[in-house]
Amino acid sequence: MAVLHDYKCPVHGYFESFEAVCPSGCTDVQLVFLQPVGMKSDSTKHNDKTLKQLALDFKMSDIKSTREGEAQPPRHATPNNPFAPRWGSPAEVGGYNLNSIAGESVSGMQAVKQSGANLTGPKVGSYIPDHENLTIQK
Repeated sequence: MAVLHDYKCPVHGYFESFEAVCPSGCTDVQLVFLQPVGMKSDSTKHNDKTLKQLALDFKMSDIKSTREGEAQPPRHATPNNPFAPRWGSPAEVGGYNLNSIAGESVSGMQAVKQSGANLTGPKVGSYIPDHENLTIQK
């Protein structure tokens, strides 16, 4: 697949072409870059638009998109910002019903132990150290 480039002919000026040949037939042309390289794709434009619309829908003003390697600034749940994450146990955060239905344990590990699952770690079945004698002699 050919790429459309910009060229400059010393006699006829600038032109676009898939080949380095002037429309008048000159072959002594120079490749030039008249347009800057686009740094935004359609998907990033869509993501930006969606993020802005979400901020408007939820009446948020502190949405900040971070660069790679940066951390999102911390936000704490307050009456002014109910959408921030809340840290703590489910009982402290509220909205969770931790009562058992039929007297069973609500602890995750207790439920696994009651189910009779094998909680032992993996065991070594067979191991032959360096069976082809590949160690490097010092």
